[in-house]
Amino acid sequence: MEKRTREDGWDCVPKLSQAMSLIDHVNDEFGYEIKSCVRETELDYMVSEMIEKLEAAVKLLKKIDTEVEYITIGN
Repeated sequence: MEKRTREDGWDCVPKLSQAMSLIDHVNDEFGYEIKSCVRETELDYMVSEMIEKLEAAVKLLKKIDTEVEYITIGN
């Protein structure tokens, strides 16, 4: 299926941006701590937050119809 849009980026798929925001949130909140071997956050909190955000991202991604071909039209 084709869908015409004036967007030339992925803004035409809002769920994709929402999922990326959740993934970015995980990285922003815990990425430095994990990658830099700094232990400040309680493990149970970190794991539960990561699971919650990543499950929400996966849920959004599963709702995206990947059969759609987006075609940018001129302004």
